[in-house]
Amino acid sequence: MFVIFIFLNLFFFDTTAYFKSIANLVFSLITLIIFTISTGSTKFTEKRFKLTRQLLIWLSFCLVVTVSEILIYNIPDNIYTVFTHSQFWANTFFALSAAIFEESLCRGLFFSAFIGLGTYRSSKFNITKSAIYSSLLFGALHSINLLSGPTTIVLQQMFSAIAIGTLFVVIRVVTNGLFFPILLHFVLDWGPLTSYSYNTDSSWVLTLTIFTIIFVVSTKTLSLLDQQLQHLLIEIEKENSIIDPNRN
Repeated sequence: MFVIFIFLNLFFFDTTAYFKSIANLVFSLITLIIFTISTGSTKFTEKRFKLTRQLLIWLSFCLVVTVSEILIYNIPDNIYTVFTHSQFWANTFFALSAAIFEESLCRGLFFSAFIGLGTYRSSKFNITKSAIYSSLLFGALHSINLLSGPTTIVLQQMFSAIAIGTLFVVIRVVTNGLFFPILLHFVLDWGPLTSYSYNTDSSWVLTLTIFTIIFVVSTKTLSLLDQQLQHLLIEIEKENSIIDPNRN
């Protein structure tokens, strides 16, 4: 799906930005449909996780680091610029298509595949491990930018993608769907195309500090969700035993 997505952009290289953004959006929606059909649902579990006190505390930390990232990287200014930009719809569709495609692929297909593999192997901390594995792939996909951007800046993108990917998994699991991860991803990407030009002034210190905090907070939250999932699976097993007393 990723290779097709890249090829699609190369195929429509000489077309207008508006047409290319529409093509990307259509393909992204197709990817979302494929994920939904292949898994049967965008839900992670049939029962939602309980918002315990400890989980709420760490979710609050996730909220704080998310808002901090939005403010530090001037996301509100980017969004404001979109509304005054001559290519409002193209900028919006590009951001929306990237959010839908990457979330459907990474927090959808990749994450679900790792969860299924971990379940098959009876792996502990399955959510946390699957989040990290799918986020590593998410970061690796950004290596395609090495063809057009400075190595140092692209490596920063890859590191930040790995960290923010774990945060997106937290949102996906807690909200039990893909809508909110797509929404946040869209907000973070929503800006004029000119804002995506490579900034050689980006600091490794700033990047490492912000996204290491995001990664640590997210993985801690995911570990709490893993612990709760174990209890949830036990409850489901008990319910199934009551329905079918002869079940081994």
